[in-house]
Amino acid sequence: MWWTSEPVGSSRRRHQGAFVLCLLVLLSACGGKQVPLSSSPRTSPSASASEVEGLASYYAEPYHGRRTASGEVFDTYEALTAAHRTLPFHTVVRVQNTSNGKAVEVRINDRGPFIDGRIIDLSLRAAREIDMVRTGVTRVKLTIIRQGTVPRRTASGAPLEAFPDGAFEKVHAADDLVVSLDSVDARAAQ
Repeated sequence: MWWTSEPVGSSRRRHQGAFVLCLLVLLSACGGKQVPLSSSPRTSPSASASEVEGLASYYAEPYHGRRTASGEVFDTYEALTAAHRTLPFHTVVRVQNTSNGKAVEVRINDRGPFIDGRIIDLSLRAAREIDMVRTGVTRVKLTIIRQGTVPRRTASGAPLEAFPDGAFEKVHAADDLVVSLDSVDARAAQ
């Protein structure tokens, strides 16, 4: 056994202290990641709160045909839609390419972009409308045309719009049966 001048139990306390320190470091790293809207959007002095400038990009394959964050299927070739980090789904935004003045109205149905400095990701069709496909990324001005609403959600957290029409018909039929049985009970009690 090695000779030590430490009192008995001191080594154990040092290991416990190191463990607690490591645990605190891990917990602080797990604190929720906060994503800023963008590091470079700017508003002009005359701009209202519903206008912002920044970089736009577009996304297409391999996301075409996949579900968006709102629950609908992404159609990059036909839909005039976009991804934004914070705007409510179904918000309609006018996106104007500041280099050529062309503009398009898009509906927010997804979340993103997840690259610093970018404020909106457009579908390919929307990117074509403002002539930005060749550059890939361009400076734009966003103007909110119509504010969207926060979608209703089911108990599992899935957006209600993600369920096909008629998916809840059996639930409504069961509710109707309960109501009709309650009225039979009420009549029988009279």
